[in-house]
Amino acid sequence: MRWGLQRAAARARSLRPGRRWLVLGLAVAAQIASLSALFGVAFVIPELRQAYGITVARAGTLAGLPSLGLLLTLLGWGVLIDRYGERLTMAVSLGATAGLLAVFPLVDTALGAGLVLFGVGAVAGPVNAASGRLVMGWFAARERGLAMGLRQTAQPLGMGLSAALLPVLAHHYGVGVAMLLPGVLAVAVLPLVVKFAVPPGKAVAAGPAADAPQPQRAGSSPYRHAAIWRVHAVSMLLGVPQFTVATFALVYLVDQQSWTAPAAGALMAAVYVPGAAARLGAGVWSDRVGSRLRPVRIIACCGAVALVLLAAASPLPGIAVVLLVLAAVLTMSHNGLTFTAVGETAGLGWAGRAMAVQNTLQAVSSTLTPVVMGVLIDWAGYRTAFAAAALFSAAAAVLLTPPQSGRRAAVRQ
Repeated sequence: MRWGLQRAAARARSLRPGRRWLVLGLAVAAQIASLSALFGVAFVIPELRQAYGITVARAGTLAGLPSLGLLLTLLGWGVLIDRYGERLTMAVSLGATAGLLAVFPLVDTALGAGLVLFGVGAVAGPVNAASGRLVMGWFAARERGLAMGLRQTAQPLGMGLSAALLPVLAHHYGVGVAMLLPGVLAVAVLPLVVKFAVPPGKAVAAGPAADAPQPQRAGSSPYRHAAIWRVHAVSMLLGVPQFTVATFALVYLVDQQSWTAPAAGALMAAVYVPGAAARLGAGVWSDRVGSRLRPVRIIACCGAVALVLLAAASPLPGIAVVLLVLAAVLTMSHNGLTFTAVGETAGLGWAGRAMAVQNTLQAVSSTLTPVVMGVLIDWAGYRTAFAAAALFSAAAAVLLTPPQSGRRAAVRQ
C-alpha cells in the first residue's frame, strides 16, 4: 500500500513538475515572515532594555513570550491543519500576525509589548507545521531531505534578515516601528499563499525513508510508539543551545565584546547565511546516508564542543567571536532533520498534528530558554550560560545513541 501511494504521488507530481518547486519557494517565504515575527524581537533586546528600563532577564522574558503563545496554541492549529488544509491555516495565520504587529508601535509599556508578543506567538505558529506538511506531500522520500532542508533554510534566512534590519530600524525609529517589518512580510506573502498553497492531490502519502518504522495500520496514531517521542525529546534538548545563542548572541557581543548593536546585528545576519547552507547540507547528507537522526547525533556532539570552547574562550575577543559564529551555525542546523523525521514517522494523515506537537515541544525550549538563561547570565555570566547550553547538546547526542543490540530497530539511526 505504501508503495502504491508513493507511485500515485509521483504521478500527480509528474503532471506539474515545476509546481512543487514553486510550492517549496512559497513555503520558504511564508516561513520567513512567520519566524521573523516570532523570534525577531531577540535582535532588539538592547533597545527593549533602553525603552522600558528593564534588565537582561526581563528582556529575555519578553523575547520568550512569542514562544509561550506558540506553546499554548499549536496543538489546536495542528488539528485544523489536518482537517482544513494548509492554505486556510497559513492564510489566517499570516493575516492575524500582520494585524497584531500593526499594534506594536501603539504600545508604550513592557506589559503592552509583552501582550502583543504573546499574541503574535499564538497566531504565527501554524505556518511552520502547515508548510512542512505541504512540502512533504509534494516530494518523495528520496529527495525529501533536500526539500525539507531547503524549507528549513527559512529560519536562518528569516533570522538573518531580522538581525540585519531590526537593530538598525530600532536604533533609528524605535522598537515599535522595527517590529512592523515582519508584518509587512506577512502581508506580502498572504496573496501568494491563497493562490498557490495547494496539495498535489488526494492520493498523496508521505512515505518514510527505508529505515523508518511503518504504522501498524493506516490512520493509527504514531504516538503509540516510542520512536516519535524520542525525536520530540531530542528537539527539545537541542532547542536550549539553539535559543541560547539566538537570543543572547547579539547582546553578548554588545555587553562583553563592546560591539555596537548595528554591528552585532550585521554579524549575526551574516552568520545565518552559512546557517542556511548548513541546514541544506544536512538535508542532502541525510538523503545520502538514508537516515535523519544519525547526522543529528554528530551535529549535537559538535555543537556541545563549540559551546564549551566558547565558554572557555570568552575573555579572548577574536577567538570568542569565531567560536560564537561556529556555535550559532551548528546549533541551528539540526531542525530540518528532526522535523522531517517526525513527519515521516507520523505519515501524512498525522503530519499536521505531529509537526504541531514537535513545534509545541520546541516552544517549551524556546519559551523557557530566554528566561532561564537570562537569569543565569544576570547571576553567573555568559560563560556559565554557554557551558550549561553545551550540556543539553551532549544530552541530545546521548539520547540518539542506540543500544548496540537495537541498532536496526531504532528509528532513523
